[in-house]
Amino acid sequence: MVDDHFAQQLKARRKNSSLTQQQLADKLNVSRKTISGWETGRNRPDIDILRQMAKIYHISLDQLVSDADKVDQNQNSGIIRFTRNSLVVMLAIIIAERVTQYSTRAGFLLADILIFWILGLRILASRKGIRGIHSLKSDLFLGAYIIFVIVAIVSAYVYVFNMGFGLQYGIGFSGYLGLLNLFLIFRHKFELK
Repeated sequence: MVDDHFAQQLKARRKNSSLTQQQLADKLNVSRKTISGWETGRNRPDIDILRQMAKIYHISLDQLVSDADKVDQNQNSGIIRFTRNSLVVMLAIIIAERVTQYSTRAGFLLADILIFWILGLRILASRKGIRGIHSLKSDLFLGAYIIFVIVAIVSAYVYVFNMGFGLQYGIGFSGYLGLLNLFLIFRHKFELK
């Protein structure tokens, strides 16, 4: 039996690329059982196959054979850190505006909803949350984040006279910061593919 850790890395790389064993086998011109053997640690691919796999996954050979968790963590750590910090800044701004501004009941209700929304996004972006949803770029996180950004930006303009101007600017700024963050997440997502 070969290195079980390496076998798990091969399996993780294949799954991260959304390929089945059969699809990968077809691309490499090997059998599905061969792929299964690599992923269970019964045998190991030769260097030519590893080079082909690296091309399929759009990574270097070194990244393929190095520790997958460390490589993925290093690639994603900057964008994850920026996202977490952005969510904390948005939460602080909206809470501060909510507490300090004189506003109508509708403005306070909207601020309260957005505060809980940001808290939920921040929990999803936590270490435990990311493990649960498997990626900052998951459909659940991105969908909720997109809805938050749209609601924040639209409400900042629609309710301009129903909220205190400070609250309106705070919500608007949070929406635009979220929009910037989403742009960076999507840019990062497509750079890795």
